[in-house]
Order: sequence, then C-alpha cells, then structure tokens
Amino acid sequence: MPSPGPAAAPRAPVLLPAAHAAAALSAWLLPALLLTLPPSNAHAQPLPGRVVQVLGEARVGDAPAVVGMPAAGALLSTGANGFLQLRLDDGSVIALPPASRLRLPADATRNVALEAGGLRLSPALAPGDGAPAVWRVDLGQRSIRTNGFLTLQDCAAGCALPSGLYGRIAQGEAVLDYQGGRSVLRGRSFRWTAADARPEPLAQAPALLEDGSHRAAAAQVRAEAAQTLKAGIEAFAAGDDAAATRALEAVRAVVPGEPLVPYYLGLIALKRENHEAASRLLQQYAREDPEGAAAREVPRMLTLLTSSQLQQEVATAVAREREVAATPPEPGSIAVQAFVNRGSDDYRAMAKGLAAMVIADLSRVPGLKVLEREKVQLLLDEMKLGDSGLADTTSAVRSGRLMRAEKVVVGNFEVQ
Repeated sequence: MPSPGPAAAPRAPVLLPAAHAAAALSAWLLPALLLTLPPSNAHAQPLPGRVVQVLGEARVGDAPAVVGMPAAGALLSTGANGFLQLRLDDGSVIALPPASRLRLPADATRNVALEAGGLRLSPALAPGDGAPAVWRVDLGQRSIRTNGFLTLQDCAAGCALPSGLYGRIAQGEAVLDYQGGRSVLRGRSFRWTAADARPEPLAQAPALLEDGSHRAAAAQVRAEAAQTLKAGIEAFAAGDDAAATRALEAVRAVVPGEPLVPYYLGLIALKRENHEAASRLLQQYAREDPEGAAAREVPRMLTLLTSSQLQQEVATAVAREREVAATPPEPGSIAVQAFVNRGSDDYRAMAKGLAAMVIADLSRVPGLKVLEREKVQLLLDEMKLGDSGLADTTSAVRSGRLMRAEKVVVGNFEVQ
C-alpha cells in the first residue's frame, strides 16, 4: 500500500500525504484549500460584440457608431436616416433600422429591450447541440422569445399602415407573451396592437418589414471584406507579413467572426516566435472552425506549441530560481508529482499511474487549478530529480516553489 509523503517545510508549499486512495485524499485536503480561494465573480460580463455596418446617423451609447467599435451592454440608437448592424461574439447578428433604440443586456443573457422603432435579429447556433440560441425581446408590458430570424417594426405617426407593431418570424418560432395570454407563431407575419391584445397573424409580410437597400449594402460590405481577406492571404503566402497583418486586421474590424483571420494572424505570430499570441489565436480558430482546424492540423500545431512554451517556461524558472521562488504561489493551485517506487522495477509504471488517478480526482473539484502534468515532469527533469530526489523533502519543496504551486502532492509506494 502507498505510504504518506514528507511533512510541510516552514514557509513553503505544503507537502500533502498523497499516497492514500484519491477519494480519501480529496476528503481530507479540499475543505482547507477551498476556504482560501477568492470569491467567484457573481455577475457574468455582457456578451461582447462589435459594430460591423453603419449607415447615416447611429450611436453606441453617447458616441457616434463606427465600424469595429465594441458594443456590450450599451444603448444602440439610429437617426431618421440611420442603420446600424453589430455582430456578437456568439455569432448572433442584430440590426437597427432608422429611428430605433435598443438596449443590449448588461450581463451574459440574451435579453434585449426594444424602446423604439424596429429590430432585425439573427440568432447564432448554440454550442454543443447546434440548435439556434433563444433570444428574448422585451417590449414594455409584452415580450417575444425566439430562436428564429425575427423582424420587428413599429408603425407609428406617418406610417401608411394601421398602427401597431409589425413582425415576421422565419426559420424558427416565436413565443409572444402579452397580458392575459400567449401566442406561438412559426414562419408567420403578425400585427400586434397593444400589450393586452392578441397578436393578429397576417397572410403576407407588409412592405414595412423589407430592408432591401440595407441588405444590399451589407452584401457589398461582405464582398469587399472577402476581397481584402484574399489579398491578406496572398500577402502571407508571398512572405509579406506586414501587408498580410494590415489586411487581416481590416477584415476583422468589418467581419469580426471570419475564422480565417485568427488562423493567419496566429501563423504570423508563430513566425515571429510570439508563442503566447500564436497559441491564443490558433485556439480561437480551432473553436470557431473545428473542421477547418483539423484539416489544417491546428490541433497538432497547438500540441507542439504548448510543449515548446512549457519547456521555455520551465527553463526560465530554473534559471531564475531565486526570483521565481520569492513570487507568491497561484491561489488554489496544486501540483501532483509522480509517486516514488520503493519496490521492484517491475512496477515502475505505477508511479505515474497513481499520480494520474490523484490528478483526475482533483481536477473534478471546483476552484482547484491542477498544474499540467507535462509541466511538472519537465520541471523535475530540468532540476535533474530522479526517483530519489522526488522522495526528498527539500527537493519536493524546491520544485513546488518553482512551479508556484500553493500545494504539492508527493508520495511513495511499494508492491509486496
């Protein structure tokens, strides 16, 4: 059976007895660890988004809207000749026709409040099941929940049609809640006169809901962005990274969701040996286009890049040991070292196997940051610690300091 490791040294990462069964270990350690963790952020940040099209007078909050401007948790507004379109980071698209006001959510929920005018909403596909995300549009004393393409337009003074809120739902359904009732519409147009009135289905969509000129302008913007993207890719292939970066950044400002932009910017960062930026950009591409990333062998590139980053980080830590050891540990961090085999070499493979069991158990605990096993092993190799070194209290404390781990798990075993 495994036996406990050494005790903690003063003012050093605590060395925990980790040779018992993983469940028993967690039951003993975790209450003390979790008490020291900082409180989590109770309020999620607003869903990020950027302006992708502006025509005429349009504002984000108090500032004039410009393409590329971030828009999160703000009041969007358009003048009598204005049009504004933004794309959220989840892929949803929101557009405001002239004389409209829309308040974006202040948190991560998909709730917007239409205060005046109209709205064009195109929900993104939710991660996981690929179903459209559900949005809620608040309209004072009534609301609409939808997973489809929603068009809304108020018909007020100067409108040639009977007054009311006109809408159309396509490629999905909408649930319209009002005082005293609820209606569900699929692929229909409707007119809604008051908060206590039932929506009236229409045989066909009125011209009020058409935005042909704006759609043509949006298509022109996308076509120009495609040409700029092509020019950027050609510049990259020709080795002109500066021109490629300018073109790619221009595309990102107009079409923030174009997945090839982070891919090529990541390759440029990799050529410049900016591994941190390359890793972040390539990971973004892998999230946004998993199939394209697999075809371009991005997962393999990320694996090699991660290994290279870890090797560089470990070598730097050992070279600057005194400075790194004096740095406070990462809160809630824990490193699990390979167990020391006290018996026959036939069971040497169990050293990493037992550590893997403990890592798997601790990784399921909320609030704990279990350091990468590869990083731990690279550091031990760089320090030239073999099995005997792992069993030594001083060496284990030293490795914990260099890893900036708040806790270190060590142990040994012998099979009889």
